[in-house]
Amino acid sequence: MSALSHTMGGDLDLSGTGSVAVVASADQTRQALLRRLCTNAGAYIWQPDYGAGLPARVGSVMDEAGVRALVLEQIQQESGVDQTQPITVTISNPRVEAYLLAIAYTDADTGTVQELTLST
Repeated sequence: MSALSHTMGGDLDLSGTGSVAVVASADQTRQALLRRLCTNAGAYIWQPDYGAGLPARVGSVMDEAGVRALVLEQIQQESGVDQTQPITVTISNPRVEAYLLAIAYTDADTGTVQELTLST
């Protein structure tokens, strides 16, 4: 199955011909995960449990265990992630007042391990 391509924080993406771009498989799952992790909980009235709201945590005191649990909870709800395979969420502090969130998961369509990283 495919979906319209949408880069989080922007409009729908355009293809090389100027039409709306379409994504499928691993790229679709990556976009869905970014959308889920960046959407504030409760923002979708029909899905009140959708969203981790990670951008709203920037500038707050880091609660690594809480963020890790929240990210795992949200990823486990995403259908494009193979839930029979391990999901790894690693939080590191590469420099003062900066954090790196690295997520490794198996894409349900391709069966390949995918990595997604977010940083402040």
